Amino acid sequence: MTDRQRFQRVMSYQPVDALPAVVFEPYEQRAIERWHGEGLPADAQPIEFLGATPLVHAPVGFGPLPAFAPTVLSDDGEYQTVISWMGAVLRCRKDNPSMFYGHLEHPVKTRADWDRYKERFQAATPGRAPVDWQETWVPRLNASASPIGLCPFPFFFRLGFYALGMERFLTAFHDEPDLIRDMFSYWSGFVLDLIRPLLGHVQWDYAVFGEDLAGKNGPLISPRTYDEFWAPYQTPIIDLLRENGVPVICQWTAGEFNALIPSLLNQGFNCLWPLEVTAGMDAVALRERYAPKLLLGGNIAKEAVIAGPQAIDAEIERLMPLTREGGFLPGLDDMGAPDMPFDHYRYLIDKVRAVRL
Repeated sequence: MTDRQRFQRVMSYQPVDALPAVVFEPYEQRAIERWHGEGLPADAQPIEFLGATPLVHAPVGFGPLPAFAPTVLSDDGEYQTVISWMGAVLRCRKDNPSMFYGHLEHPVKTRADWDRYKERFQAATPGRAPVDWQETWVPRLNASASPIGLCPFPFFFRLGFYALGMERFLTAFHDEPDLIRDMFSYWSGFVLDLIRPLLGHVQWDYAVFGEDLAGKNGPLISPRTYDEFWAPYQTPIIDLLRENGVPVICQWTAGEFNALIPSLLNQGFNCLWPLEVTAGMDAVALRERYAPKLLLGGNIAKEAVIAGPQAIDAEIERLMPLTREGGFLPGLDDMGAPDMPFDHYRYLIDKVRAVRL
């Protein structure tokens, strides 16, 4: 049985011979650099070396084309100010460029800016999908031993954050609702045009919408705002996925977002990951509240993996009733971090792979 088959069976409440150790989040670059000094070979990546299970995404780009040129605007030896892939001006540490320490400027300041900005996001632009999609990628994806899926990223929340900045984006729902509706409407059409040709030829295992809807203290938007602004433009995408037999429609978000879950379910989602423990997300409680219709993944606290084997064992034991029930894949609830020893992360992957139901 392949890990793809195991993913499919777990997410449809069928028995499996073993669990796939699914990696729901990427790794911080500094974590990999540390791990190269703690047993990870210099030419190896953690997923392949440890036998973990990647989530394979369709080879299609949702970013700007033409791309924003990676540009360093200033450098003080410790920090750099750079132009990001989405056109924002960011401050980041030179020794940890994947983590940002301030969004200083954003590309959309006026409605005219948005009209220019969105021209970089057109589905027909050459380079968004491989030219050899049918002859090479369709058979390759269908033969994959790992679960394969569609990942519209960025999606509505991150689009607004990257384009407008967090404060202006959040206030725009009140102050500039027509701008938000135009952004979401345009992005919905962009995503539909991109994914429609990918459906039908490949049996996708999941679709995951990459957002960041919440912080550790709760959602960044209200359920009312979510229902009003997301539903009209998100629902056609979810409907298209459902019509084409995509079985797992997942919302990715960090933070504590319990108040949004009824709206997510009403709009067609049936899965949530990675369920950040320190933000108060509890997979066992969620299953008790929403019953088997809610599929789940993650929910092993990053802090437990930092702490070591005893804490990891406690997390896996906490989640075992849910793991046995099915419809749940235990995994790390955050990015692999530089304060996480490689032996601890290896222990987590080995422990998940060793679970027998």
